[in-house]
Amino acid sequence: MSETKLPRPGQATLAGWLIVLGSLLTVVTAWDQISGLRSLDTRERVEEVLAEPPLAGSGIGLDNILDLMHVMALVTGAMAAAAVILGWHVLQRNKQARLALTVIAAPLFFAGMFGGGFWSTLSAVAVVLLWMSPTRDWFDGVSPTKREAIDSGDPDQESYVAPAPPETPTASAASTTPTAPTGSTSGPARLSQQQPPPWTGAIAQPTKAAPKRRPGAVTAAAVLTWIGSGLTALMMLASAVTATANPDLILEQVRKQAESDPNMREMAELYTTDIIVASVWIMAVLVALVCVAAAVFAAFAIRRHSWARVALMISAGVSALSLLLFALAFPPAVVIFGAAVATFSFLLRPEVAAWFRNG
Repeated sequence: MSETKLPRPGQATLAGWLIVLGSLLTVVTAWDQISGLRSLDTRERVEEVLAEPPLAGSGIGLDNILDLMHVMALVTGAMAAAAVILGWHVLQRNKQARLALTVIAAPLFFAGMFGGGFWSTLSAVAVVLLWMSPTRDWFDGVSPTKREAIDSGDPDQESYVAPAPPETPTASAASTTPTAPTGSTSGPARLSQQQPPPWTGAIAQPTKAAPKRRPGAVTAAAVLTWIGSGLTALMMLASAVTATANPDLILEQVRKQAESDPNMREMAELYTTDIIVASVWIMAVLVALVCVAAAVFAAFAIRRHSWARVALMISAGVSALSLLLFALAFPPAVVIFGAAVATFSFLLRPEVAAWFRNG
């Protein structure tokens, strides 16, 4: 199979378009930040940050912060513009574009904290998918069938040809065979007459062997699930502990939002510190239980239970959608979002499905 005829895997398409769209929105966000950098609202928000620890009393002025934000927004916009072009070439299977995106992924991630926010982080995380199978195999020119054969321990499996069944003598040939007279049959002729007739039924053909070893994608999906579930549970429990220790701070933030949004004023008046603490703990416990369930699914998937693979795929898909919405308010959550997407992608691989199907 030639390299030009290899189909592009869905993971490569997802990663490429995430890079293109995420980088394009990063350019728009950076430009919007530059245009409103000297506005009164921005200056007030920066002054509030400078008045609180750890920047309080550091000697850093308002103009210094604004200049830094301006430079970082320009750098982020420039790298994001380059990532848009490189992401398009990645969809065309350009290895140089993938390497260039890998080089600028880390700077785009850190610079995006000042000028890109969520979208720059999403683009940087999507670059990681370009180095995971099956996208990596697509760039290397390895077909999915050949990769499955290698994972199963039989690299020649793809070129195996079943032997043809032996020919059987025809009835006409049998009728023309001379027979010896009764009582005068020689030894070899007698033995040939006593042999059973040739087999004329169906001949079993060797089938394609299923992978005997556990595919690496299954192990990677389980490890990502355990890490992501652990981090998510720890973050939620830490939020609950913080809310318990400082409920007034959270209540103050809710009231500040209510002042700018008339629709929340009546709802904010109903909130008390006890309600806030109870709500945060309920949410933390529910999320922790979901994380524990996902970790259990991963453990059973490692042991080759087909139902665990389906349950883990559903868990990863729901988590990815939830984290995508949560990351809009908390950008670091995009890292866990990337882990959920990678887990779902790993479990869709053909060698993984074959391994579970023949388990």
